[in-house]
Amino acid sequence: MLKAVIFDLDGVIVKFNLNSRRIKEEMIAELEADGIPKGKLSAEKPFSIMKETIVQHLSAIGKEGMADALIKKAESIQIEHEVVAARETELLSGAKQILGFIKGKGLKVALFTYNNSRAAEIALSRHGIEGYFDLIVARDMVPKPKPNPAHLTVILDKLGIQRGEAIVVGDSEMDIMPSKALGVKVVALTTGMQRSEELSRLNPDYLIPDMRSLEGIIERLTGGGI
Repeated sequence: MLKAVIFDLDGVIVKFNLNSRRIKEEMIAELEADGIPKGKLSAEKPFSIMKETIVQHLSAIGKEGMADALIKKAESIQIEHEVVAARETELLSGAKQILGFIKGKGLKVALFTYNNSRAAEIALSRHGIEGYFDLIVARDMVPKPKPNPAHLTVILDKLGIQRGEAIVVGDSEMDIMPSKALGVKVVALTTGMQRSEELSRLNPDYLIPDMRSLEGIIERLTGGGI
């Protein structure tokens, strides 16, 4: 029986208004200026992978002690962009209504975001929806953020639920892959960063065009539908 719905933030609850590639390119330029070899880092990869590459490179040349400072410096660029975006982002259609519907069902609601915690709180507060969430776990609140499944595992543990008692609602591979790795049902929304065709190839349990379609899925999973 379904006990919790775990949402991504950007592209699901609020409009995705970050130019992720440009931000990563800015971060890479800063890191290269600090000595990371050109070509070592790719803007095609999540920053979590970039961090691993930085640590591996510095360890290989005996300078692992520099890793934390370089990563923190790069992250400050990302956080600055995310906070600005959070102050301007708009609520996606149907988001507040579905949150109210889920809470009315007595289900727990959690936020599973790669955004930083400060930006996440700003975005939720901006639209007066922070009270709908029982738990918020941003990337800076876990040692290994998504797409690493450990991020989602932390959420399940904190909620005190089993993998079969939750669904994840996301808009990208970053949400789908950790969910599938853990055997958690995942709903892919086409309102964010990846197109329907791309999401379909990742084999989510459900693929929907908007939040309104989520209501029927929740009804079925809670035994309220046909």
